[in-house]
Amino acid sequence: MDMYRLIPCGAISAVAGIASAQSSSFLPVAIFLCLLSIFCLPRKQFILFVICIFVFGVYLIYFLIIDDSNTTYYQEGTFHTKASVLNIPKIDGDRFTFIAETADKERLKVNYTIRSPEEKTVLSMLKPSSSCFFTGQLRKPKKATVPGTFNADEYLYQQGIHWNYKLKSMTHCKSNESSFLLNIRQTGLAFIEKNMPEQAAGIVQALIFGERFLIEKEVLASYQTLGIIHLLAISGLHVAIFSTVIFYTLLRVGITRETAKVFLIIFLPVLTVLTGCAPSVLRAVLMSEIYLFSSLLKKRHKTADVLGLACLGLLLYNPYLLFQVGFQLSFSICFVFVLSKEIFIKLKYRISQLLVASFLAQLGSLPILLYHFQTISLLSVFMNLMFVPFYVYIIMPLAFGSILALLIVHPLGEIIVNVLHALIRWSHQVATAASSIDVFTFAAVKPNHLQLLYYSVSICVLLVCMEKAFSLQKLIAPLCCFFVVLLFHIATPFLKQEGEVTMIDVGQGDSMYVSAPGQNGTVLIDTGGIVSFVNEDWRKRKEGFSLGDNVLIPFLSSKGVKKLDALILTHADQDHIGEAETLIKKNKINKLIVPKGYAVQLADENLLHLALKKGIEVKVVKRGDRLEIGDLTFYVLSPEKIDRNSRNNSSLVLWMMAGGFSWLLTGDLEKEGERQLIETYPHLKADVLKVGHHGSKGSTGAKLVEQIKPKIALISAGENNRYHHPHFEVLKILKRYHVKVLRTDRDGTIQYLFGKRSGTFFLHPPYDKISSS
Repeated sequence: MDMYRLIPCGAISAVAGIASAQSSSFLPVAIFLCLLSIFCLPRKQFILFVICIFVFGVYLIYFLIIDDSNTTYYQEGTFHTKASVLNIPKIDGDRFTFIAETADKERLKVNYTIRSPEEKTVLSMLKPSSSCFFTGQLRKPKKATVPGTFNADEYLYQQGIHWNYKLKSMTHCKSNESSFLLNIRQTGLAFIEKNMPEQAAGIVQALIFGERFLIEKEVLASYQTLGIIHLLAISGLHVAIFSTVIFYTLLRVGITRETAKVFLIIFLPVLTVLTGCAPSVLRAVLMSEIYLFSSLLKKRHKTADVLGLACLGLLLYNPYLLFQVGFQLSFSICFVFVLSKEIFIKLKYRISQLLVASFLAQLGSLPILLYHFQTISLLSVFMNLMFVPFYVYIIMPLAFGSILALLIVHPLGEIIVNVLHALIRWSHQVATAASSIDVFTFAAVKPNHLQLLYYSVSICVLLVCMEKAFSLQKLIAPLCCFFVVLLFHIATPFLKQEGEVTMIDVGQGDSMYVSAPGQNGTVLIDTGGIVSFVNEDWRKRKEGFSLGDNVLIPFLSSKGVKKLDALILTHADQDHIGEAETLIKKNKINKLIVPKGYAVQLADENLLHLALKKGIEVKVVKRGDRLEIGDLTFYVLSPEKIDRNSRNNSSLVLWMMAGGFSWLLTGDLEKEGERQLIETYPHLKADVLKVGHHGSKGSTGAKLVEQIKPKIALISAGENNRYHHPHFEVLKILKRYHVKVLRTDRDGTIQYLFGKRSGTFFLHPPYDKISSS
């Protein structure tokens, strides 16, 4: 049996076992058995084949046992308990959050709204491991109701958390010094935040403690798009630098190599806790520990074996780690580097090594980035080539140097901080500018299992060819195969013969996505929006929720939509246009369409000016106009003139045909507007009615429903909204006329997939089939 293959193949078997246990499809098992047969049986590695099957079964059963025990003892509702604080509490404006553990060893995600600045000061002193008596409400985490968005319910479940706990009071708190390392981490984060400007503080906290809370969302998004987000996370690179600096410092002061290695073996787990226990840190530290132990025992292990042992160990410690992006990226990139060892040996120059290393890192991370984020940038290789040395040789030394200087010679520390801040500000500007160049960014739909397999095979083939013959001429064929896979994936949405009409769950607002088959016409009608109120400065949150950033853009990315052909705004209410500015600033639309009389207030005019400034065509429409956007056609039924008494009655009303159904989209049209509509169009019919004004009592009168005779009514309303929409009278009218009602507050996102003549309604989650036309 080839021992060289045993541990790496065992690790791959463990990954396949856990993935198969989690998947509802037999495809992961089939792929695993197929690959195992190809690599083992032809080479007479039957024992290796049996061992891999055994490891596969062990980890599959192990995950099923762990997953079966991942349950809760509690029920929704009022809950009082004594519990301890597990992590460092986070304060963002008037929001206070942390993870608590009850006496039953069950974890809760605790949320509390701070009532006063004085209370905020008191809560900021709460330490990890403090025990308190809590009073509050247990609530189930909400599932992701929009395709492509972050699934908080699944994320918490994988951490063994089944409840959001809305805290009402917290009393009888007692400090416990058992979390000494977490207290050091908390003190260090507070020191950096207090002594540095916010931009510099955010980067220094990320580089030293793995905490990215202070970094602006726009900057994080830019670094992610460019594929350099790994620089802002504690990873193998950071651990290697820490270990090397500490090891050679100890040697300089006269400590023996063996003693220095023992010190590192003890220190590295401490470093893991101080830096937040991220998957990349766990992987790097565990690999370092294996190397150090082996060195002390005078044994040498191949890098592939060490990587495999680290994978097996971490998945045994927590099998849910497999589903975290950080774990997947860390191991996939390391795996690619292990396979590429011979490639680096052939390279003579440092610059060529850096360029190839950057290319290989992007190659290894590509399938994972496409799966989780659906966007890639062609600038990734070059940005890594520029930013990695910049961070390693300039930013990181300055970050650590500034902390030491602030502690020892404070004025010198301030000078270093100012230099660091200027450099960080410059790097952020470069990253933001580079990520905004659309021509270098591609959007693709989420790859399925088969596409992931194609990527994996094409990447492995390319790596083998690079190792055997590192010349451009001989790499043309494998490179072409890889790019064919990539381009076919990017082109997938344009090859689909299905169109869709999707009412997106944006809470108490409206947003509808319409796409023709093959994406020959993509339109968003309204954006939703959160009505915000002016808060005192101490209440303002840094991590405010944005429907544009957290819902609409991820949804469009999941569809492979880089830029919409048109954004249609029905009227200027915040719950319909609140995210239009975000989409415009992030260059997500080609054309903006608004109704006649749209700009009533200064803010409305500013939005139109912003669109024009960004080079976006602005079109004003009125009754009688026809909008042709690709293969989509919309007929404008209203408004004809501006209703000075009601902005809602000046809503843009559209009629369209899609998948054999006629659709009437009414915006926030009220009963007076409905009366004018049916008087103007006495023969108007519609199979699907987008109910006006979220189902309020003032809209969707019996006369409109009686005339248009809809089969299905769609209502966009927020779950448990303060207005109690949809109103029971509206529901009663729809029931009287036998109209099937679909609601976002109850059913989540509502999707209609259609071909030329028919289609099917689905709900999300989990896309249950409702009816066909």
